[in-house]
Amino acid sequence: MTIEINPRKTLTFFLCIIVLLLIANIMGIIHRILFNHDYLRGLFNLFDFNTEKNIPTLYSSITLIFASIILAFITYFRWKSQKTFFSWGVLSFIFLFLSIDEISSIHERLIAPTRRFFDTSAFFYYAWIIPYGIALIIFVVSYIKFLLEVPKSIMMLFLLSGGLFVLGAIGFEMLGGWQAELYGTKGLLYSIFYTCEELLEMLGVAVFIYTLLRYILNENQLIEIILRNNVTIQLRK
Repeated sequence: MTIEINPRKTLTFFLCIIVLLLIANIMGIIHRILFNHDYLRGLFNLFDFNTEKNIPTLYSSITLIFASIILAFITYFRWKSQKTFFSWGVLSFIFLFLSIDEISSIHERLIAPTRRFFDTSAFFYYAWIIPYGIALIIFVVSYIKFLLEVPKSIMMLFLLSGGLFVLGAIGFEMLGGWQAELYGTKGLLYSIFYTCEELLEMLGVAVFIYTLLRYILNENQLIEIILRNNVTIQLRK
């Protein structure tokens, strides 16, 4: 059996799922704000971008682990080719951690102690932004050389995907924290903020996966990975 993976088709597949999840989330918001009753609330909570351990959370975790696996393959291939591979391996572990964080909400557990320590409010109401923001700055500084070494088109796609993810995860999270502290989490504006946050995160990861597949194609026109039971994965343009 042969499984073909096409970067553009893969991106289209992810975008279709994101659009469906977005529509379901918006329907839930409309139902909650306009009707404000319990009918179908449990169903819509399955697709609510602001609810943990539901379908959007599962989707995000799966795509993050998928990115981690691709990065692990790139690390392996570069190691076999005697090229520098350490930075790719670290990226693989980072995305593995992000996937675990998405499911277990590790960052949420940092809010209370960080808020007490720094006495945060307003845009830093969700105080996990501080330790994660510091880690992000260290990461960006450490990976400047890495970005400059990849092809320019890949570098631009990396920057685009990273920008989308950070704008959602930190930018709109800050706006959501400000809104939550002042007016609570039931209003329309807060719903818009958390919807934009999760949507941008999903788009960022989808573009990142597309970029990784493009990078592999730039290195090799066709890569075949032979698995057990005579299964072959082919990556083609």
